[in-house]
Amino acid sequence: MADSGMTGRGVKRSVNVLLQCEWGSCSYVASKMEEFCAHVSDHLGARQLRTGEENMDCEAFLADEFCCLWQDCGFFSLDSQLELFRHVYFHCYHTKLKQLGLQALQSQPDLIPCQLDTQSRNMIPELQESFICMWDQCESTFDNAEWYYRHVDSHGLSTEYEVAGKENRVLMCGWKDCDCSCKSRCKLREHLRSHTQEKVVSCPNCGGMFSNNTKFYDHLRRQTSLDQHRFQCTHCSKRFATERLLRDHMRNHVNHYKCPLCDMTCPLPSTLRTHIRFRHSDERPYKCQHCEYSCKNLVDLRKHLDTHSKLPAYCCEYEDCSFTARSLCSVKAHYRKVHEGDSAPRYKCHICEKCFTRGNNLTVHLRKKHHFKWPSGHPRFRYKEHDDGFLRLQLVRYESVELTEQLMKEREKQGVPLDEAPTCLVLGQGAGAGSDGVDYERTGGERTTDCWQNDQLLSKDIASEQRI
Repeated sequence: MADSGMTGRGVKRSVNVLLQCEWGSCSYVASKMEEFCAHVSDHLGARQLRTGEENMDCEAFLADEFCCLWQDCGFFSLDSQLELFRHVYFHCYHTKLKQLGLQALQSQPDLIPCQLDTQSRNMIPELQESFICMWDQCESTFDNAEWYYRHVDSHGLSTEYEVAGKENRVLMCGWKDCDCSCKSRCKLREHLRSHTQEKVVSCPNCGGMFSNNTKFYDHLRRQTSLDQHRFQCTHCSKRFATERLLRDHMRNHVNHYKCPLCDMTCPLPSTLRTHIRFRHSDERPYKCQHCEYSCKNLVDLRKHLDTHSKLPAYCCEYEDCSFTARSLCSVKAHYRKVHEGDSAPRYKCHICEKCFTRGNNLTVHLRKKHHFKWPSGHPRFRYKEHDDGFLRLQLVRYESVELTEQLMKEREKQGVPLDEAPTCLVLGQGAGAGSDGVDYERTGGERTTDCWQNDQLLSKDIASEQRI
């Protein structure tokens, strides 16, 4: 059972909000998290008692005991009742964040409320394991996210200042393998959220969670009409309402992390974790109750379960087509086979101008006709939409200076000559057009790899790559 009795320190934690229970048809409302979590514990406690009933139908048990009854959720646990409890307590935490989001929205009358679909308002992240505090000599575990975040915050509140230099005093982060120091307690508490991934506000309409109010407001500003999106990304052509949103977006084009098992580079730790799970791990923890199928994430399992339904779950969206199927892949295959020819080709080869209706057909063309190779560690080509509406091969990949230096050092250790290393361009404030007619974007000191040169797509270790 989750730790429902713990309270935390910190004034901002005890904010009064209206917390409404959405378990089934329950309409209970509380003003404090302690009361709210205690109430939800009663729902879970009543459910736990049912596990002792005799002659209980096994299928009904699985369908009911491990299924979340929170409105618009639909989650069910495949592993244990404890996983369900952890999930439901996160709904409590999420409910508080949505109320904080509502208060933040009401304080900004110039912002238009979120216009996205409300069906996702109670969709929360997968929580496969308990929350563990990695503060030095602590390692307390929690199944309630609210108590976990309060507990970690208490470390930030109780940490003592240490002397750094002659006059400076700093607060050291005690998290495992972290040597960060902060000048103020506020900064330390904010830093700790980078370890716990704690969010502080959620959109009351769509349920999206954010690490600060500014990002929540950005979420709303992004939904303004397209004619107000005056700032365009030169890398992918997306438009944004403010210059700061554009800058934040462009950081996502710069790779900072490298896979330890291959040459794949990516911009975010979450992208790297997903890559390792799908490309380098054979574990398939999600198993179907009806057949031998297993997969690596809950989304794929839910898609698979649709194939066991007697009713068609998907239908073709093409006008006047009545085709239906129990799986999304079947509908997509039908669309490609029957309707794809009716669509105008949108993919164009930048070498010979030949057009294709599908991206994978252009990929085959580039590899066989023009002898392109996939960048090392990257499983596919990427295509960019141009001003004329056609999608052409993305010729540039951005990597941070730090990551490029790391890759260079690894090649030096492996004895790879520098002239076989990737072709890179250091972009300064005055960077303009690159060689061979390629326009390189200004990125404030980042480097680019996979540059276009002499009709070849250069990538890391291109000379040693095998043609796929």
